[in-house]
Amino acid sequence: MRIPVSDVTASTDWYTEVFGLSVLLVEEEEYQVVGAVLSTPDIPSLGLHLDPSRAVALAGFSLVELAVESREALSKWDSWLEEVGAVHGGMVEGPLGWYIDVSDPDGLIVQLHTPEHPSVEES
Repeated sequence: MRIPVSDVTASTDWYTEVFGLSVLLVEEEEYQVVGAVLSTPDIPSLGLHLDPSRAVALAGFSLVELAVESREALSKWDSWLEEVGAVHGGMVEGPLGWYIDVSDPDGLIVQLHTPEHPSVEES
């Protein structure tokens, strides 16, 4: 998955702190960091690529959805996001389960989502 960012170093720091990703590769061109590849055993590789105009254009758009096993696990994420000061909405019940929208440094949305679907009675 590739994500355009306005500052690769700042975004790398944010994704590693907030989501616990590890840096696999950093790409530099003429004294500037232009890309990074991040990963964990739980998610596929995430590529951050220097592209400020696309990052601005996509601000507020949900590019990434990460699965969270349950509503209880999502509640722990909510607490963690508060602890690290990540900009996010609270837990929301949607038609396909519970989720939290988290804004990265460029305003792109990373959505944490449970697979739990509300029952017909709950909708």
